[in-house]
Amino acid sequence: MMTLFLTYELKVAVLIAVFYIFWRLLVANETWHRLNRIVLLSTAIASFVLPFCVITIHQTIEVVPTVMEQMPVLMPEEEITMPSEVLPVITGTEAEQPFNWQLLLTIIYIIGVLVVLSKMLLSLWRLHRMTIESEIHPLPDGLQIAVIDKVKTPFSWWKTVFLNHQDFEDGLQVDDQRSGIDTTALLTHELGHIRLYHSADVLLVELLTALQWFNPAMWMLRNDLRTIHEYEADQQVLSHGFNDIQYLQLLIRKAASQSGYSLANGISNSVLKKRVTMMMKPKSNQRQWIRYAYLLPIITISLAMSAKIQKEEVLKSGSEESAIRLVKKDGKDYYGVKAPAGAFFTWLVNGHLAERSMIKEDGNWNVLSLFSPTEYYISLDTKPISIYDIPYIPFNSIKEVKLIQDDYGRREIELYTQHRTEFNRDTDYDYPADYKENIKAWIFFRAEEAATGRQMWGVEVTVVETGQKAKTNEEGWCELKVPLGTTVKASYPGYESETYKINHINGNEVQGWTFWMSKPGDKIYRNVSKQAEFIGDKERWIAKNTRLQKAAAGGKGVSGRVTVWLVVDEDGSVSGVRLKQGFNHWLNNEAIRLVSSMPRWKPALKDGKPVKSLTLTSVSFENVQDRVLIGAFIRDEKSMKYMNDVDVSIMSLDSVVLAKPMLQEVYVGSQMYRYVWDVPRRDRYIIKVSKQGYNTEYRNVSIKDRESQNHPDDIILRKKLVLGS
Repeated sequence: MMTLFLTYELKVAVLIAVFYIFWRLLVANETWHRLNRIVLLSTAIASFVLPFCVITIHQTIEVVPTVMEQMPVLMPEEEITMPSEVLPVITGTEAEQPFNWQLLLTIIYIIGVLVVLSKMLLSLWRLHRMTIESEIHPLPDGLQIAVIDKVKTPFSWWKTVFLNHQDFEDGLQVDDQRSGIDTTALLTHELGHIRLYHSADVLLVELLTALQWFNPAMWMLRNDLRTIHEYEADQQVLSHGFNDIQYLQLLIRKAASQSGYSLANGISNSVLKKRVTMMMKPKSNQRQWIRYAYLLPIITISLAMSAKIQKEEVLKSGSEESAIRLVKKDGKDYYGVKAPAGAFFTWLVNGHLAERSMIKEDGNWNVLSLFSPTEYYISLDTKPISIYDIPYIPFNSIKEVKLIQDDYGRREIELYTQHRTEFNRDTDYDYPADYKENIKAWIFFRAEEAATGRQMWGVEVTVVETGQKAKTNEEGWCELKVPLGTTVKASYPGYESETYKINHINGNEVQGWTFWMSKPGDKIYRNVSKQAEFIGDKERWIAKNTRLQKAAAGGKGVSGRVTVWLVVDEDGSVSGVRLKQGFNHWLNNEAIRLVSSMPRWKPALKDGKPVKSLTLTSVSFENVQDRVLIGAFIRDEKSMKYMNDVDVSIMSLDSVVLAKPMLQEVYVGSQMYRYVWDVPRRDRYIIKVSKQGYNTEYRNVSIKDRESQNHPDDIILRKKLVLGS
């Protein structure tokens, strides 16, 4: 990023220098001041814009791809075998990092920009302060004269001309011919700066100079633009009928002093000679306009140097199509992805295996599918692919397609030219004689820790009768072609082994089974005589304890069902809650929170004894309501102290109590307390406050069309009057 930025600034600097040099050599001394002013400003702005103008030239070429040269392939020996704990050793020489010159140059550049901008802001502040301190005299056309003795020589900024008292009073003495001419000429000069909007030019160029403070050509351009401003203002004076000789004498007398405000327009000694020369110079010949044609070749060369040639490779007739290609549709670019029949497709949701299938002819993934590059990441053999540089990938080389997604919107498509897991794809595997003729099916096996749901990597899965073996991958699963009637065993150091008997095989091409692994002495059962169950009305408990705003749920009246696994201990306590099948991010998180906070369940029974078990339950969200927080302070009328021992409730207009309050200490040590309710959104509520010895108080609360209360209600509790006291 820093390299791109510094390169951009260098390109801008070169363009400014080239534009300025040619302007200085060819047209700087011409009398077309307005045109010169426009050219200087335009070329300065163009220098910042042209580097972004990249012309792309599309070139189509026919290629005959060679797989070994163009296709990255993950060889079998490149598969991950190193444990995650092992890190590469870095020697002292390898660890040394070269000095980051780019960072240093960027820091220096930023400091320079800040210095120039600070100087400009200081000048603006000084002009503002001077305006405040001045005696203001408005003019008929919305301009004004600011009179202040700090000013030695008249100058202007924006819509204000600054004069000292002597010059201002001389200008009012119309019968004094010499003073009248001098002061009026000066005033006309400064008003010319204002009416020609020179202050806007100065402000723009100051900002550009801050961005190019290191470029001498930018500073020279800045100074020459100021000089052109003086030329234009001088023309304004002479066009109003003032004597040129008297005006020149005036400039010589007044140029001895300077205003000292860098943004202001005023007389400067440094450009006086140029101004005198320009006023005496005859107007330029109209045919000299051809000199401004120098701009065209500079712009053309700049665009040509930034042009890019994008080669679009087209396979020659008879070549195998590519698995990934660039597809244009409705003016947008898409990844076009296609995989061969017989390859395997895996769908992972939140790290869990959601689907595993074989790609069929003319089915999903075997036909070209389009994916937006803003929503999907695509990789080949773990190497990312950019939409701007898609390699040729022979269609039939793809062995696996993996779709990964989560609740946060991440979508990733991974293609592989080698199988990523130990599939034992040997179709000639020598099965024992007793199982050679048995029906067989590909079955994927998943291993998860029963207590937490963590996918377990490296679990050994063995078909006991045939000796087939495989180990689970980083996603916790593997695959074997298993005969009917065999037993599959999963084992891992430090965990009890689990077995599964293949008693039947469905008609599906690919089937699955999950092994729930437990540590010795902490067995978590799946097969029990009686499942664990919630004590009471689960749906009512969930409805009462749900804390989910409608906005977070994704809209009004959102309904959905979330399924979760949980571990119920022997004492009925809940742990190990995790997602099985979700709805959306907000509902999933709320379902996990609800189940995790549930009261004790009735534990599962095995052989008549309570055991720790893995249980599946669901949480239904029906027409999720928007909720809001309502707050109130309660105080004693006499002492005005805040009270935290009163009975308070919040009700709907039909006197239905909606929720119990939560008591919050707002300021520690101050005895200031606030009662807060989390309730379904209503237009109006009633807060009821009661305490023995006090009158019961009611307060109406309305939050219609508001997210929440603007301020918590402050309720004063009054003591009851006792007769005879």
